[in-house]
Amino acid sequence: MSPSKVVWNKSLSIGNNNIDNDHKKLIEIYNDLVDLIEKKWNSEEFAKILSKMTDYSLKHFKKEEFYMSKFDYPKLEEHQQYHKEFIYKIAMYNVELMGNNKPNPREILLFIQNWWLFHILNIDNEYETFRNKTESQATYSSFGS
Repeated sequence: MSPSKVVWNKSLSIGNNNIDNDHKKLIEIYNDLVDLIEKKWNSEEFAKILSKMTDYSLKHFKKEEFYMSKFDYPKLEEHQQYHKEFIYKIAMYNVELMGNNKPNPREILLFIQNWWLFHILNIDNEYETFRNKTESQATYSSFGS
C-alpha cells in the first residue's frame, strides 16, 4: 500500500473542535510529507518536516494528557504510553534519516498515516466518549490560548 494524502472529513472528528483542529494540523503536516516525496526531495527536507510533526505532536500530547487528567480518564497511563511510543519511533526515523542506512520514506509515511488514523478513530475517540458519559465540563484549549 502506498501512502496517500489524508483528507479531513467528519468521520475523523472526535466531537471536540479544539482537539479536531490539532488533529487537522497534524494531518496537514503529514500531507506536507506526502507532497515532498512526490517531487524531488532530500533527507534533510524530509527530516525537517518530520521534526515539525514531532514538535507539534509533543505539544498536542501534553495538552491532551492534561485534558484527560481533568476528568480522571482511567486509561490515561496507557494513552501516555501510546504517545511515548509514537514520539520514540518518529525520533528514530529522524536519526536514521541522518545516517548512512536511510529508511524508506514511504515506510515512514505509512507508519504515520496508520498510527494517526487508528489513534484518532479509536484511542482518542474512546477518551472523548468517556468524558461525555461522565458529563465532565473539562475543556481542551487550543494552541496559543
